[in-house]
Amino acid sequence: MRASSIAATAFLFSAMTTFAAPVEWDFPRMGSCHEGIAFGDGKTGVLVWGGGDEIRLTVGRSDLWDHRGGYSWMPEQNYTNIVAAVHSGDKDRLYGLFKKETPKGQPRNPYMLPLGRVVIKVPGKTLKRGTLDPFTGLGSLEFAEGGAVGLAMSKMVGGTFAMAFPKDVAFEAKTIPATDFPVYERQLKPIGFEKASVFDVIDGDGSCGGLRWNLPADPSVWLSWLKKDSVITLKTGRGGDKTVYADARHFDSIAKESVAYWKLFWSEGARVKVPDPVIQRVYDYGMYRFGAMTDPDGVPAGLQGVWLEDDRLVPWNGDYHFNINVQECYSPAFRGGHFKNLLPLFRMVLSWRPLLKDNAKKFVGIDNGYVLPHSVDDRGVCIGGFWTGTIDHGSTAWVAAMMMRYVRYSGDVEFLKGGAFDFMKGAMNVYRAMMEEEGGKLTLPLGPSPEWGGSDVRSAVGRDPSFQLAAAHRLARDLVDAAKLLGVQPDAMWLDVEKRLPLYSAGESGIELFRGQALTESHRHHSHMAGLYPFDTLDLSDKETRDVAAKTYGTWVYRGTGLWSGWCVPWASILNTHVGNAQAAVEFLRSWDAYFCNPGHGSLHNAYAPGFSTFTIFGSFAGSGDGQIMQMDGQCAAATAVLEMMAHEVNGKVEFFKGCPESWREVSFENLALSDGRRVNGRRIDGKIAIEEVK
Repeated sequence: MRASSIAATAFLFSAMTTFAAPVEWDFPRMGSCHEGIAFGDGKTGVLVWGGGDEIRLTVGRSDLWDHRGGYSWMPEQNYTNIVAAVHSGDKDRLYGLFKKETPKGQPRNPYMLPLGRVVIKVPGKTLKRGTLDPFTGLGSLEFAEGGAVGLAMSKMVGGTFAMAFPKDVAFEAKTIPATDFPVYERQLKPIGFEKASVFDVIDGDGSCGGLRWNLPADPSVWLSWLKKDSVITLKTGRGGDKTVYADARHFDSIAKESVAYWKLFWSEGARVKVPDPVIQRVYDYGMYRFGAMTDPDGVPAGLQGVWLEDDRLVPWNGDYHFNINVQECYSPAFRGGHFKNLLPLFRMVLSWRPLLKDNAKKFVGIDNGYVLPHSVDDRGVCIGGFWTGTIDHGSTAWVAAMMMRYVRYSGDVEFLKGGAFDFMKGAMNVYRAMMEEEGGKLTLPLGPSPEWGGSDVRSAVGRDPSFQLAAAHRLARDLVDAAKLLGVQPDAMWLDVEKRLPLYSAGESGIELFRGQALTESHRHHSHMAGLYPFDTLDLSDKETRDVAAKTYGTWVYRGTGLWSGWCVPWASILNTHVGNAQAAVEFLRSWDAYFCNPGHGSLHNAYAPGFSTFTIFGSFAGSGDGQIMQMDGQCAAATAVLEMMAHEVNGKVEFFKGCPESWREVSFENLALSDGRRVNGRRIDGKIAIEEVK
């Protein structure tokens, strides 16, 4: 039902004070740390797992990098040379442009580091069950013999994780640094790492311990814990000569701070109520984990946020992937109403502008552009030698689109003046420098459709990639809107791009990846459909566009899910919401939870269960010990997909409950954010919709 047909009838909304049941875990949970109960403060993450009489606390930090290595943009890696090498099929020349020699004893790339584990032994007890309330941040561990352990994490005073044991239960703790696992001898020692020092002191109720690790080229890191009576507290820090022990405050004070924080988080953001318990949990726990890893005062979240393994290196370096993954990690901030959580990410990207300007100078020869490679560390240094990702300018444009979307939702025009408008202009200047004239139209002579064709010279890139065209149009339209907000004239170049650049490349099967390349197999990156979502550049009220879109969806469904990874399934749900396929929108989210989450609700890149995708934890990309490659993009995107079911915008028009199937007799939301700055409550009962604006 369209927003224009909804009567703006005032009605009584029942306050959502009764939330869904807490999220539950069955124990033992010994398969992977990512099967554990997750706590985070935007910088430090703790995963609670284990079995029998052993509780394992895997501790990580989202700022723990080895910054050595990486790829600097070289002058010969310019667009002219790349286009020439591709058109000639000279793969040796092309691969040579991106080749890098790594000195012995040095890492090839920057990468995130594991920190360590605290193991707590509880003699005579057996772990049975765990719970977490996403609305208070409080958790518990229950023993089969009776009694329970309270769990809480405070984001105040640097962040403290705490556990409260029954007073009659004895327990001991010890520290296991990451350097005690095989990863040290195999991967860390050969590139200059020393072992971490452990300082556990076991002395009755006054026990304390932890580790300090001096890194080859970065500030040291420490982890400390303190056992006082029946409470153990834990915290982490960087640098300095002094280890700061965790606070010995009573557990109740830490729990009180947790409740206060999460009460504020949920009061500021959107809440939803659906009759499907799986979808309800997907939303509630997904939003909780988004809030735990993207605190407004925290560290920008990469692929795994604050939850890093303690016994191995993080898959894909734990980096910032800007061709979909970061965007999905932060997607709940918009419709969910947590705009401030975006700012650490934006501040980080804008701080890289000198480097990104140098990239643009070398890539297309201009002084007023910015180029952001698809994979970088927290200093903007390029990771890997994946050449199609390095030249994927859609990564820059997509971040620019996020910035303008933030402005629309938050009304923060000062953010445009403070650097975002400049970044958007620089991104467009690079796109225009890449374009050529062709029969009175503009064309992109060469570009990638993300992750299609690997690094193959012939199939990985082509003319007029639909993803790049959609990104360029989104950027052009956003620049015009930004100029209006700032009271300046739009650049004629932006208007020309909007007028003369094709919206997409198309063939008999619908929208193509690039000119002449149809979707010929199942593919995890739905990038050719980006003009539908997330960029919303295609007008489905136009018959020609609608016909092309229908063919596109038909081909997409026909090719199936066999080569899909976890993060692309919520995207597929939203694409179905976009055209009103509500049943499919819900079923894809249920499939994501069934196939791409482990038994501890951990969000995986590879399917945990077979039957949906050939990317399984013991198949493709399963190089991570137990095969469980955790990424937060899928979990956050799943929460976003639920929000999009409630309110989805197509060409500036809001359509409420478009992704909610008819079988949902009653569904509602509160405090949901729209792109015009409004907050709304909504309810649908037996097909009747009512919407009210939050005052």
